[in-house]
Amino acid sequence: MLEARVARPDEFDAVLAFYTTMIDEMQGTDFDVQWQHGVHPSPAFLRESLEAAQLIVGLLPAEEVEVVSEGGESEPIIASAMVVNHEGAPGYNAVPWAVDAAPEQVGVLHVVATLPAFHGRGFGRQLVNGAADIARAQGLVALRLDTFPHNVRGRGLYESCGFEDKGEWTVHYPALGDIQVAMYELAL
Repeated sequence: MLEARVARPDEFDAVLAFYTTMIDEMQGTDFDVQWQHGVHPSPAFLRESLEAAQLIVGLLPAEEVEVVSEGGESEPIIASAMVVNHEGAPGYNAVPWAVDAAPEQVGVLHVVATLPAFHGRGFGRQLVNGAADIARAQGLVALRLDTFPHNVRGRGLYESCGFEDKGEWTVHYPALGDIQVAMYELAL
């Protein structure tokens, strides 16, 4: 079983390596996330998220998959990760959200990912459900996210975790411009 928890600032190198691997292994596939090295998710974004305790990792227990550190100790591996902050892209305000809440009461999911080697094992669901538990404990009242409309796998994941499909809306991302995305919300 995956352990979902808030990442520690000293895990920056492992988190950066995780997202580097995601970009490398997903480019050009049916599940290409269209992320770019150094651009999105940028090292600065990941570091800021770590320092703000907004980055959640899904760790496999050391007995399932061991990675030996330089010191010879066994360490769990990051199998999945995401950022949960309060920042929806421009366009989020147009969506008729079911939960009426101030931005600081809402978590917005970003860069949700599971390493391809672990696809199909339920780790994405465990990570999202773990993030919902963490958000509840922090007093948040809803989680929201956007995804590409053609992301059938991701949409199925979010719907299986109880997120409500709020339809397709236009948002703006600096690296992509104005794009149509499917919006989702989970009342906590």
